[in-house]
Amino acid sequence: ILYFMKKLNIFIIANLILSILFTFINISFALDISSTAFVISLIFTSFLFYFLAIKILKENFYEKIFVCKKLLQYQPYVFLIVFIIRRAGQKGTPFAFDLICVLLWLFVFLTSLYLQHFFDSKRFSKIADVSLQEHKNESLTKMFAKGKTRSGKKVSGLDYVKWFFVEVLDWADALVQAVFMVLLFQIFFFQFYKIPSESMVPEYMINDRVAVSKINCGPKFPLSDVGLPNLKTYKRGDIVVFRNPHYTIDRPSEVKTVVSQIIYMLTFTLVNTNVDENGQVKADPLVKRITGLPGEQLMMQDGILYKRTRENLEFTPVSEDSTWAAYNLNSLKPELKSYIHDLTVSDDVFAALENVEQERNSLDVNFYKFRCEELCKNFNSLLSQKTSQKTSERSDNIQPEEKLLLEIFSDQDLFSYQICRDYNAFLNKVISAENGIAWFNAFLTNWISEYDELLKDGLVMGNLYDDANYKLNLMFKITLGELFVKQLEKNSFSLISSPYAQVLENQIAGLENSLHLLYNYVWFLDRRNMCVFPPNDQNGNPEFIPENCYFMMGDNRFNSFDMRHTDEDILTKIAPQDKFSLTYYSNMRPMYVPQKLILGSAAFRFWPLGRPVR
Repeated sequence: ILYFMKKLNIFIIANLILSILFTFINISFALDISSTAFVISLIFTSFLFYFLAIKILKENFYEKIFVCKKLLQYQPYVFLIVFIIRRAGQKGTPFAFDLICVLLWLFVFLTSLYLQHFFDSKRFSKIADVSLQEHKNESLTKMFAKGKTRSGKKVSGLDYVKWFFVEVLDWADALVQAVFMVLLFQIFFFQFYKIPSESMVPEYMINDRVAVSKINCGPKFPLSDVGLPNLKTYKRGDIVVFRNPHYTIDRPSEVKTVVSQIIYMLTFTLVNTNVDENGQVKADPLVKRITGLPGEQLMMQDGILYKRTRENLEFTPVSEDSTWAAYNLNSLKPELKSYIHDLTVSDDVFAALENVEQERNSLDVNFYKFRCEELCKNFNSLLSQKTSQKTSERSDNIQPEEKLLLEIFSDQDLFSYQICRDYNAFLNKVISAENGIAWFNAFLTNWISEYDELLKDGLVMGNLYDDANYKLNLMFKITLGELFVKQLEKNSFSLISSPYAQVLENQIAGLENSLHLLYNYVWFLDRRNMCVFPPNDQNGNPEFIPENCYFMMGDNRFNSFDMRHTDEDILTKIAPQDKFSLTYYSNMRPMYVPQKLILGSAAFRFWPLGRPVR
């Protein structure tokens, strides 16, 4: 007994000394939330000191062992909260300081576990040879049956009220401890993740439950870089869970994330306070597949991912990417399709997209040069006839400077969807605008003199992406040019009773359909393709994904908000190399993810059990 008590006293003293050191090392003199960490820690340590040092060590009042055990159970969790709050202020803390705090927390945790083991009432009574009353709530059934409490007193209404509140406190105590234990387990070992979207279809469906391994992925203490070392070597194809870099990841946001996790678990997943400034639940963390590795430059064209490295500067297809990338979900097995909510891309839509790509890839630029010049001549001639004026009499015959022409229509005026929706209105704008005819001539032909200068290795800017977008823009231009000419022919007085009128109607209908298909393709442009990333430097030399950084995409490429995109659409030229290019709203701003933001790797899907796999 003496040996046991001496050993117990040593661990009590050690725990108290560590607690005091942890408390005072977390003092903050900043006038922000970090200053409350010391206050919380000091209050808790004071209670701990009172019961452990005074009641147990000094007075040998062992009836307080139950209270001591409860305090020790909460000690690691309270100090973890103190650790987080201390780092939630405006100023950060050095790594060495965080390391000392983590070591102190770890030793406090170990000593508290040891003390909890021996502060069990039955065990302590047996080893220390003392008689202790076991602290547990009254048995409701026995109270009803006997009409007496455990102490032999007659049961009153107050006893039932006391039983109820003690029972509620017991359940609340168990819940809070379970939440913090699960939180620690999720930070360092495993986390069970619920798939919130269809970005990883057909690998994962909405509401699939996935086990995420963290222990070998370098888990860290919240708001610090202190933790276990990263032992995981990531490769292409790995499915990982990572923090969404589109959101601000700073100390205040991390505090909010941790607090939201606690509230989420305490409310049995009913309340999620991890929301953005608009009140929407954050898409954070994300589950995606690693598709780009350090030392690579990427590009995606027509659904095919390409890469190049310092050793091989030629873009080559990433063959394994086709094994998991999914575009046409209609080709999946029927039993898999029944789990998919969004099948908006039909076989017909996908076939139309591929037809546009085939037409664009086979485009004859020399023919387009010739045809654009012919359309300008026909347009000017028809317009001159319509207005009963000679071309030489029009102010448009005096060619303005290119700068003045570019100011006639803004990028918003050249928004492709707006023009496709009502190209006749745009035609009227062109005709009525001062120097509008000259602008249209430049719109159709200005690129011709500049095209050869843009070529490198036979491609615009030397890559498939820029070359394809440039040709797509040309397809828009020539389709609009053909439509404008046909409309002017249709409106010509001499064609009112002409048998050619029906032929014109059919031609216009065909061109309108082509314009519609082109815009539909632009709608999928940023989900079917990706610009060269990281972009080349100012001298055109390739840049590569840095060390310890990765690029991620979802498998469901048409329905995945991933590292290709941001949540802000910006009006962008389809072909930035063409001053008179049409525009579209783009959210393509690729970014890589530092390894430190990777939380873990998806180990396996454990629910639902019977769902068919790809």
